[in-house]
Amino acid sequence: MGQKTSSLASKVSKSVSSLFTGTGDDSQTCQNRLAVTPFVFKRSGSMYFDEDGDLAHEFYVEIIEGHHHYMKKQNRNLRPQGEVDLPHPRLNADFPIVICEAPR
Repeated sequence: MGQKTSSLASKVSKSVSSLFTGTGDDSQTCQNRLAVTPFVFKRSGSMYFDEDGDLAHEFYVEIIEGHHHYMKKQNRNLRPQGEVDLPHPRLNADFPIVICEAPR
């Protein structure tokens, strides 16, 4: 049983490692290797720009009604930040390799 699990693990690791260390000169293999990487270099930004160009997670507008002052959350005229470069590459969460196995 242990041998079957080991052979299954070696098949998975060989198929994944072949994406990064191909030996053939096939251009299709090279394109596949470049398309799949275990690293993430960008993420989707969580902040917004308002019409003045300010960047924040939330925007509020001060409302004055008589002697009452309160803040109302602004939801209009905001545009998302978009893609943000990460300072260091991170591992993709969907990468199908166990990096470290904790002892029992």
